Formats: sequence, C-alpha cells, structure tokens
Amino acid sequence: MKDVEKTLLRSIAVVLVALRSRCIGTDGRTDWVGRSADYRGKAQELYRQANIPEDSQDTIQGAVRYHIGNILRDELSAEELEDYGLKTLSPVARGRERRASRAAIVTVARAELAAADVGKKSKKAAPAVEPAAPSSSGSLVADHLRLSKGAATIISQLSTDIIDGMTDGQRAKLDEELEAAQKAIARLRRHSRRRSAA
Repeated sequence: MKDVEKTLLRSIAVVLVALRSRCIGTDGRTDWVGRSADYRGKAQELYRQANIPEDSQDTIQGAVRYHIGNILRDELSAEELEDYGLKTLSPVARGRERRASRAAIVTVARAELAAADVGKKSKKAAPAVEPAAPSSSGSLVADHLRLSKGAATIISQLSTDIIDGMTDGQRAKLDEELEAAQKAIARLRRHSRRRSAA
C-alpha cells in the first residue's frame, strides 16, 4: 500500500476515533468500541460522503479498523481496554507476534525435515570409516539452536485469554501437551547442563 493511501486511511481512523470519543453507548460510557447507533450512523454518513466505490468499501473499512485498533491502544490504558473487552495488544503488535509464530513454526518444520533426512541417510549402508562432515554437523547444531528458539517463540504465543475461552476438555488437552513439552525440555536441559559441567 502506498504511503499516501496509508496516511489517508489513518486520517479517517483518527476522525472515527474522535467521533467515538463523543458518542455514548447504551451503558452510558464513551463508545470506544463503536457500537452505538449514534456512532454507526455518523460513521456511515462519513463513508457515504467520501464517495468510496461499493466494491472497495469492505477493503477500506477493514484497513481503517486496523488503524483504529492501533490508535485506541495509544488512547486507552490497559485497564480501560480490558474494561471494554478489547485486547491490550495493538493490531501491529499482534501482526508481529503472528509473523514470529509463523517463522518459528517454519523453522521447526524445516528442522524436522532435516532430521528425518539425516535419519534416512543413517539407515543406509555406510562405509566402515566415514569421514566427518563438518558442514552438515555445523548445520545440525544450527538447526538445534533454531529449533530451541522456535519452540520458545511458539510457546510464548500461547495466550491466557484464549485458554480462558477453552472448554474444560480443550484445557485438559493443552495441559497434557504442555506437560509433555515441559518433560522433554527438562530432559534436554539436564543433559545440556551435565555436558557443560563435564
């Protein structure tokens, strides 16, 4: 998206946030979430006057909502956001977290494929004396370091807000998976510390 378009979309968002600050919801509070009939009517009128082509309205409104989300995180405290049922992380921060999570998953997947490939090669008949391959060994070490970082990144993406919304069965399954991960990590850490002390 061009810088000019971003500036225009953010400008619309600034206007709409200012509009929300002047509207009152059915609960008598400032309508920061934009649900009151008063706000919705005024926002629709703003979009109508902007003469946005009908086939672009959804895309533009989605982009404006993204900017509104970021602006609200600057305007409201964490307590206020929580009070209004809004996530404390801005859309920008959530996007960064999603990208970090995807990158970690890709790293883990690549390392799993590499490990499977090494496993297949080791099952093939090997010569009695095989020279060491420093590059592949170094690559495996790097993969292990990336895997451990990826695992930490993925685990850190788990949100207590999402866990709160799970069923008892889902929470039990998650706890089971986390326990298995914790045991695997504890085993690897014991081994790593023993090797470091040796």
